[in-house]
Amino acid sequence: MISVLLNDIPFYFKPEERLLAFILVTSLIGPLIKNPLFYHFRWYLYRYLSFSLVLLVVVSFLGIAIGIPNMIGRGGYSGLFNHSMMLGPMAALAMLVTLRWYFIAVDRRQKLIFIILTFFCFITCVATGSRSALLGGIAGLLFFLYKTNQGNMVKYARVIVTIFVFGILTFPIWEPYTGRLSEKMEYTADEGSLTATRDLLWKSRVDEFLTSPLYGIGFASIDPILTTHGFDKETGTIEPGSSWLVALSMTGLLGFVILIILLGLNLRFIIYSHDSQASLALIGSFLSFFIVHMMAEGYIFSAGSGLFFLFWLMLGVCDDYRYTSKLITNLNTL
Repeated sequence: MISVLLNDIPFYFKPEERLLAFILVTSLIGPLIKNPLFYHFRWYLYRYLSFSLVLLVVVSFLGIAIGIPNMIGRGGYSGLFNHSMMLGPMAALAMLVTLRWYFIAVDRRQKLIFIILTFFCFITCVATGSRSALLGGIAGLLFFLYKTNQGNMVKYARVIVTIFVFGILTFPIWEPYTGRLSEKMEYTADEGSLTATRDLLWKSRVDEFLTSPLYGIGFASIDPILTTHGFDKETGTIEPGSSWLVALSMTGLLGFVILIILLGLNLRFIIYSHDSQASLALIGSFLSFFIVHMMAEGYIFSAGSGLFFLFWLMLGVCDDYRYTSKLITNLNTL
């Protein structure tokens, strides 16, 4: 709000409208309002969205594997989503959900089904060619395994080695789906930078931050003088290139520090809490995914984005749990 009041933001960015949308959505799903009704609403929303993610991603995988033409859309393999860069992160998150299901399953048949679904989600993530989604998924996986093996680092290391060996042994199965990733790696090699598709956007965000480091250049905006690409004057849409850098450039140190404190408090709680480990492991793995993925994608303030919705919902659910210790009696039924 301070960044909107203290800056002269071009009208086509619609900062007031977007700030209002941000406040309304984060109030509903984020950590702003503390109320038992909201606690339960956010938790059940999280549960059913997790199930829906898995369903959509698995159907997308089956469509891609069978070769249904409609599964190829913007950016390559898009499945049931509108873009491959949306399917990628959703597949990574779905992989974490199915891994959680595998962890709590007691029947061997169920465990087999869930590990197969986890593998399907992994292949789908690879097929989209989203490097940030794949790296975020790996970060989430490592955190999940750390949390579920907390206090037993030998077992943690053994599980990681087992997964690594499994990945090598199954490479012939998922290697045909690495085409899009290979294309991107070849392009970045030709350009001489692994982050070639983001370098200009990142530089613009840093330059904007340096012009107004305290309170930023304004919510939902960029500096049209410093930046000549990555935005549309007709619609006011922006391609920030990084959530972390856009938080710095738009809201300055004031907004960025608040965000880091909020995220840090919740991650600290997840790491040190020994209550409902499997549930907290999944929430923590989601947050770990977003920490990595948001380095290359700038949806943190985009109230119309599905990834924005999931990130703030995760913060809301975790913060609720941190304040209430036990959110609902059937917490472990996810």
